[in-house]
Amino acid sequence: MAYSVGQNVPLTFGDRLRLAREALCKSKGVRITQGDIAVSIGVQRNTVSRWENGGMLPKDPNIVAELARVLGVSSDWLIGGIVSGRDRDVSSSVDEEPGTYRVRLSATEDLPTAVADHIFRYLERLSIHGCSKSQIAEAEAFMVYAIQHTLTLKPFHKRELDEIHADVDFAWDFVVSVMRRSGIRV
Repeated sequence: MAYSVGQNVPLTFGDRLRLAREALCKSKGVRITQGDIAVSIGVQRNTVSRWENGGMLPKDPNIVAELARVLGVSSDWLIGGIVSGRDRDVSSSVDEEPGTYRVRLSATEDLPTAVADHIFRYLERLSIHGCSKSQIAEAEAFMVYAIQHTLTLKPFHKRELDEIHADVDFAWDFVVSVMRRSGIRV
């Protein structure tokens, strides 16, 4: 699962670090500098600059973990581009190769981790089978909407995880039937 910018050029650690910092800036609505990141993790500003520019990599796994925490991404993504269901969508300018998808946390961030991961696995299948980004985004929105329905008398936050997972599965069945009518076998 590698993300790339432009013509099949894989992202480096520095690229992912910069994209995550820029995405954090956008989400917070403030300018977050390399110096701000450096202060947050206890290193020099020029160290963060060298990481972003590809001059060097952090050698301490604790520093990578702290960077990931500060930036709101997983260490796996920061190091190797491996995506988990809880990674923030770090940049809309990052083109994804077929077979990769990252859940937008705007839709899933308030969900229990197990539920967000359940949705992520389904979205990953759509990506693998060649669905477009807009189809995947619609499927995600539909599944999130489906689990937050008000047909039941219990509010979402008081429902059991099994009930929520069943609603995700029901929404997935609907998504699959729509895709099949479009000629996509998932």
